[in-house]
Amino acid sequence: MKRATVADLAAEPFDILVVGGGIYGMMAAREAALHGLRVALVERADFGGATSHNSLKVMHGGIRYVQHLDFGRLRASVRERAFWQAAAPDLVRPMDFIIPLFGYGVRGPGAFAAAAALYTAASIGLRGPGYGGTGVVSARTARARLGELAPTGLTGGGVWRDGQIEDINQLHMRVLRSAIDAGAMASNHVEAVTLVRDGDAVTGARLRDMITGAEGTVRAGVTLCCSGAATPQLAATVIPGAERRFPGFARAMNLVIDRPAETLAKGIVSRSRSDAVVDRGGRMFFLTPWQGRTIIGTHEAPAPDRVARDPEDIGPFLEEIAEAAPALDLAERDILWVHQGLIPAEVDDGPDKVRRMTRGALIDHAEADAVRGLICVVGVKYTTARLIAERAITRARRQLDREAVDPSVSYRTPLPVTGSMATEKVSDAALETRMREAFEGEMAVTLADAVIRRSRFAERGELDARASGLKDRLARAAAKIQAWDDHRATQERDKLEQALAEAAPMNGDRPDTFRQ
Repeated sequence: MKRATVADLAAEPFDILVVGGGIYGMMAAREAALHGLRVALVERADFGGATSHNSLKVMHGGIRYVQHLDFGRLRASVRERAFWQAAAPDLVRPMDFIIPLFGYGVRGPGAFAAAAALYTAASIGLRGPGYGGTGVVSARTARARLGELAPTGLTGGGVWRDGQIEDINQLHMRVLRSAIDAGAMASNHVEAVTLVRDGDAVTGARLRDMITGAEGTVRAGVTLCCSGAATPQLAATVIPGAERRFPGFARAMNLVIDRPAETLAKGIVSRSRSDAVVDRGGRMFFLTPWQGRTIIGTHEAPAPDRVARDPEDIGPFLEEIAEAAPALDLAERDILWVHQGLIPAEVDDGPDKVRRMTRGALIDHAEADAVRGLICVVGVKYTTARLIAERAITRARRQLDREAVDPSVSYRTPLPVTGSMATEKVSDAALETRMREAFEGEMAVTLADAVIRRSRFAERGELDARASGLKDRLARAAAKIQAWDDHRATQERDKLEQALAEAAPMNGDRPDTFRQ
């Protein structure tokens, strides 16, 4: 895959300019390219490097929508989960879930059995292989499966299957490659500084390369903004007051802890109030296996800053976990990695400060503001990114006055297979090979791109603060491949350290877990 320069993007007009290279932006670029449109995709940081990278790594089939009595979204979620498994079966696999049930009312086995029956009936023909088994197990079985997390007083367990993403970074690379193979041009570390408006139409964006400083204007018939929390402000550069059409945002957080992974995901009941129509108690946190460790999530909090930088930011989540599952005996020292991003939410000063949105926003500004050429998307769920991309590109085709096409093409098209990002060998030659693949074949631009999102070293806990030896070797390999001078190499090494510190703000004194 070749990174397009600003000059490449400014050379001639596109049908679609996608701003934002998270999972929603990448899927939109793929959708448009698969339908024969000329597409450009720009991302101001690295592809999939923000909220998409920091998700819980679960493909949700929508069982929680039974509580919301929202069967349309349930069926859409089940269908899109099946898409991901069919498109990348080695990266998205079924995983068992279990939650404790209490008493014999709405929180008990009878109510969950009824919900499971509704879910099973509503998802007939959509689930895909390996996603059966939704129902109730006995209290004895639930205690055995939950182990030390089994609360007192449980009367059974609710069980189902959802999908787990084995390697989210590699999945992002496959989506990106699918878009590029279909004809899209893409650039990371290129910012859309402002949109460009001509009369009653948005005609593109002013771009700046964050690495070289090069600037230029890209022209497009429709600009599709998928830049997360930056979307409202970007829309407001051409439509005054447009930011009022968008939801607020909150910080969502998942903690990777230094505990061995198990074979299933376990739910624990927090003190946070559930937002379901049928209230079954507090909001659930889940402990899910991932990369040999365990992730706990998801916790939401007001977000004055995108990054939680110190223990005080993470403390409230730890307190809730301690109250919900004291047997974990979880402490700051157990946290390896903090996965966090901004999600659409209602935020206020009440006792429940954050209420996550159950629906995203797809705003066609031709209809909303009489300004053609701009469509904005703010997503709430990783799983349905393809479906929302399909809807957005269908609207874009109408604005471009293009004939309707079969929108299911992208659903039926598998993702291309790429090489593994895992590097078990740590010889200098092996490290150089992995870095060369990252920079020359996977559009890595910075050392952090290559190390954090084009390999598994960080995920496996091999880049702790004291593991400088491996980081130095990776930096030397990258500098050789990219022909960086000493100044640039030092800058890249420092930026990698900063990125790792932000991702693991409490682990500066952890022992080196990497053995050479």
